[in-house]
Amino acid sequence: MRDNTMKRSILNMLSAGMMTSVLISSAVFANSGVHLEASNINVQNKTSLLRGAKNFANYCQGCHSLKFSRANRIAADTGVSDEQIKAIIFTRDDDDKPSKVGALMTSAIPHKDAANWFGSVPPDLSLVGRSRSADWIYTYMKSFYEDDSRPFGMNNTVFDSVGMPHVLLDLQGVQAPVYRYDVMHHGHNLEASFTSEAEANKALEVSRVFEVVKLGLFGDSLMSSHKDEKEAKAVVEANTKYNVLFNKKDVASFDSQAEADKYVQDNPKEGKYKVIPKSSYSVKSSHKIDKVIDHLELVKEGKQSPAEYDQTVRDLTNFLAYISEPAQLNRSTYGIFTLLFLGIFFIFAYFLKKEYWKDVH
Repeated sequence: MRDNTMKRSILNMLSAGMMTSVLISSAVFANSGVHLEASNINVQNKTSLLRGAKNFANYCQGCHSLKFSRANRIAADTGVSDEQIKAIIFTRDDDDKPSKVGALMTSAIPHKDAANWFGSVPPDLSLVGRSRSADWIYTYMKSFYEDDSRPFGMNNTVFDSVGMPHVLLDLQGVQAPVYRYDVMHHGHNLEASFTSEAEANKALEVSRVFEVVKLGLFGDSLMSSHKDEKEAKAVVEANTKYNVLFNKKDVASFDSQAEADKYVQDNPKEGKYKVIPKSSYSVKSSHKIDKVIDHLELVKEGKQSPAEYDQTVRDLTNFLAYISEPAQLNRSTYGIFTLLFLGIFFIFAYFLKKEYWKDVH
């Protein structure tokens, strides 16, 4: 009986853990709000992998490392010699000597300097293909846009307020954001979208009301709605108390600010008075305008055409996806041989079973 109870407890805990993981994962993806483009990579394309390796060494490895990878492993997986991979992935070590083909692929930037320049040390990218996904990398590298408020003058729609500069800027060119204005109801229900802020404001004025809500432990409840904001604020004001604090302790409470201020004037003491408004009501607008980036527009051409840049990013994504799990190049082959083995083994097992059971039948 005790064993059964323990088994049920363990099963309940495992079920709860699995359900929690699913819910958390669902919440993360549901709230990300980023549309990812399909990368359409193929890790079996060795030429694409070599192009991606070259681009990574030229544009990324100055800051980012691949501390779990070696150039000679890439050479073996892509079918080139060590001398050929050294010509493609040309880096130097801390002594300014050519890196050995069997050395780990570390970055050239000192960590202390990187933290000062970028605000944090650029992460190692050995596993980014698995932690972020190929579609995320592909979309990220295509989503930089001009933003004068950022330290390097660039931002990213996939990774807002990104600290990384756009290292492929000379290849892609400069993109500018094209905004749209969404009229939102209660912050999450989209009612309409406009390309003009003036049109959005006009629609907002037609739809918006000012709601007086009562603040509660388990959420807000609607008390009344008003077309005029002053009326809504008057309702809140009528339900507001003004507490007078002396040396951080409550000493009196009044229905108006004037009464509270008069009490402070009429009762001078050596200490600190403070008047704090207290209300369980608040005014909220039923609608608001969200200014969001609708798409990015190329305003200054780079060295590559959009199609050429897409291929460059796809090759780089393909390489990072391969680096995150090199075994995937041969994993499908292992699966085929395993199924063949099981098929042949099944034949022998079947006839062996018949031999064992013939006397029973």
